[in-house]
Amino acid sequence: MFGGNKLWRFEEAPEIDWAELFSFTYFAQWARLIASVYKPGVIFEYFSQDISVERLNNVPRSETDKYSETFRSMLKFVKPYLPENIKFIYTRHYDLFKNPDDYYKEIEEAKQQLLKENNGKFPEMTESMKAATELNVKLKPEQDKDPQWKEKVEWEHQAIFITPTLKKVSDDPEKIWTCPTYYSDSVVTGSTKRSYAKFWAGVGALQREGESFAELVLTPRQLESVKFDWEEINIKGVEGKNFKRVRVLK
Repeated sequence: MFGGNKLWRFEEAPEIDWAELFSFTYFAQWARLIASVYKPGVIFEYFSQDISVERLNNVPRSETDKYSETFRSMLKFVKPYLPENIKFIYTRHYDLFKNPDDYYKEIEEAKQQLLKENNGKFPEMTESMKAATELNVKLKPEQDKDPQWKEKVEWEHQAIFITPTLKKVSDDPEKIWTCPTYYSDSVVTGSTKRSYAKFWAGVGALQREGESFAELVLTPRQLESVKFDWEEINIKGVEGKNFKRVRVLK
C-alpha cells in the first residue's frame, strides 16, 4: 500500500522512474526465493492510494493517472521475465469506487469519527510528522496561512485508514503487508538492498561498486547531498521520459 504518485517535488514527476524499477527487481528477487520453495507461488500487489493522495496532498488526478499508466507499463515490460508462479498486479484505490463522491463521503465521516474520539482536538504531531507533511503537501494558495494546516492534513491522513472501503483491503487476513520503511503490521524490506527510502517519494540512482553498480533510491534530502553525472541509457521496451538517462553517483 503506497502513495500512488511520484513526489511532486521531483522533476521526474508525475511518471515513475528508476526507483520503481529498481524496487520492483528487488521485490521480484525475494518473491522468487519464496516461489522456489512454495509452488503455488506469490501474488505481489501494489495498492495505490491515489484517490486519498489527491485530497491529502493536492495532487491532481491527471498526475495520479499518469503515474498509474507508467507503472502498469513497467509491469507489462517485466512480466515475461518472471517465473510462472509469480504475478505482480497494480490496484488503484480509485477503482474501488463507482463515483469519487463515495470516497469523499467516507473520508468526511471518518474525520468526524476521529474528532469525536479525540474530544474535538486535532492530532498532536512530532517534528518528523510535520516535516513529512511539509514535504508531501503541494500547498494550495493561502493554505499555510492557517496555523493548524499541518494538523488538519494529519487529521485527514489518519482518517484514511478507518474508511470502510480501505479497511476491507487492509484487514484482509489473506494479505501479508510489506513496506520499504517501518509501518506497523508490515514486513519491512527497504526499497533496494542498499536503500530504505520509499520508491514513490524517491528517485533512482546507480553507485559504482568495482566493475558493477548498486541500485539506490534517494530521498529529496539525499539527492541534495550527493554529486552525480547523468549517463544516457537505452533499454528496449522501457518507455517513459525518465528512462533515457540515469544518475550515476560520483
